Order: sequence, then structure tokens, then C-alpha cells
Amino acid sequence: MSRPGVKPPLDRYYAAFDAAAHVPRDPLQFPHRYPHPPDAEVAAFVAATLAFGRVTAFAAVLDALLGELGPSPSVTLRSLYAGTVESREAADDAVRQAASRRYRWIGPDDLQALLRAVGAVSAEHGSLEEAFAAGDPGGPDTWDGLGAFLADLKARAASMHPDPEGRSRALAFLFPSTRGGAACKRQHLFLRWMVRDEAPDLGLWSTVDPARLVMPCDTHTARIGHALGLCGRPEPGRRTADQLTASMRAMHPADPVRYDFSLCHLGISGGCRARRVPEVCDPCELRRACRWG
Repeated sequence: MSRPGVKPPLDRYYAAFDAAAHVPRDPLQFPHRYPHPPDAEVAAFVAATLAFGRVTAFAAVLDALLGELGPSPSVTLRSLYAGTVESREAADDAVRQAASRRYRWIGPDDLQALLRAVGAVSAEHGSLEEAFAAGDPGGPDTWDGLGAFLADLKARAASMHPDPEGRSRALAFLFPSTRGGAACKRQHLFLRWMVRDEAPDLGLWSTVDPARLVMPCDTHTARIGHALGLCGRPEPGRRTADQLTASMRAMHPADPVRYDFSLCHLGISGGCRARRVPEVCDPCELRRACRWG
């Protein structure tokens, strides 16, 4: 459903966008800190899962949480289920300390369940990539594979949570279902980081074809996508995510999430106001394709 003529300005905008300058203001900064792929993978999932609200707010929580897990968060979390008694006890202490804080409505018990579930899946499968691959049926996109992956993690987290019924909404938020109308933005964001191998993404996974990725649809990408005629409504949700993905795939079949990072940060930075603001719109590379331009 993409508007004719939108691809050239999008490509020019993408080419001129300084992605590296925006990484420090994005949750992607956290997996970038780890040179060892298993650690980057674990840090990426935790960071994406908690990437809601203002970046400055969740970044402070993630800084402290990942710091408590030590220089190798993957080793710490896997050690909960493997190794010597001493290593398991040390890992348990580290996880309790890492989860001893609250972020908005996510409390310490919820954070512990998240970390322990990630550790259990990593220990059983060897990596989060292998865990995802075990439940991925393939197909044209990653919705079903993501659904199986999140359902597995949620079941493990619930089994480790002291109050899974009372905290069911928190668990459903941390591990959302892909069968409803939710965009599952944070979880598709994690897949983008792991699968796509062009900077700033990490490209650590080889088992998922980047062509199957789904746009991580949030308020920024939905609003800007609608202004560019790439989706039918400006509100995020699964329908909007699928429309955005289809429009992007028509332009770049092998890389349908190509523009996600740059468009999201256009919104975050205030470079798009969802209305015509001459001093903002006139110098914008996308103005000729935009309903506000």
C-alpha cells in the first residue's frame, strides 16, 4: 500500500542518517557493550523486554541490572542451572541483587522470573537463537516462531514466580502473546537486532532469514508510516505492523525492517511532529512523500 515515489526519499534519508550517533540514546546500546555473542544476545533480550517508557528511565534500570550480572550475563544466568554448587549460589545471589529494583509496574519478583527464564532456556538449548529455532515453523514472517519462543519463556517464568496469578498481567506484558492485536514491538525489536546484519544491528543469528522480519511498530513508526502512506492508521498494533512490513517488503524484499531505526529516531528526536511545522518539515528529506510536507 506504499505511496508511489516514497522509496527514493526514504533511501536518501536512510543513507544520510547517522545511526551510530543515535545508538547511545537507544536500548541497542546495551547489547553493543558485549563482544561475546552469548552475552550480547542475553543483554539484548533483557534490554528489549524492558525498553518501554522514557529511554533515560529504563536505561538507568538496565545499567544497574546488567552490572549486577557481571561481565558475562550469559554465564551468570546459565550458572543458575549448571555448574558447581558454589557457582549456582553465586549466580543466584547475582540475580537476586540484579532484580532488587522496580521499573514502573515491573517489580523484583517479575524481574527475577524474567532473568531465571532466560537462564533456563539458554542452559537447555545452548543459546536463545537455538531456543527460537526449536519452535520456529518457518513461513513468510516471524510471528509464529516468536509466539512459540515467548510462550516457552512465559511458562518458565510463571513456574518460577512466587505469585504467577497475581502478577499475570506483568508476565503477559513481559512475554506477550502474538495471537492477539498487539504489535509486540519490543520483541520484534529484539529479532531485528539479532537477525539483521547491517549496522547498527548485530546480525548474531544465522537461522532466521532477515526477509521474514516484522517491523517493530510503535507510536513513532506507526505515525510516520501513516504520514508516508505506508499503513492505513497512525496507531500501533499488529494490523499496522503487518501493513508497514508489507509496504517495506515491497520496497526491500530482503530487508523489510531496513528503515525502522532511522524512522523511529526521527520521531524520538522530535524530527516529526505529526503535523506541519515549517521549521521542522521544510528541511526534511521525506517532505515530498509526506502528508504533512
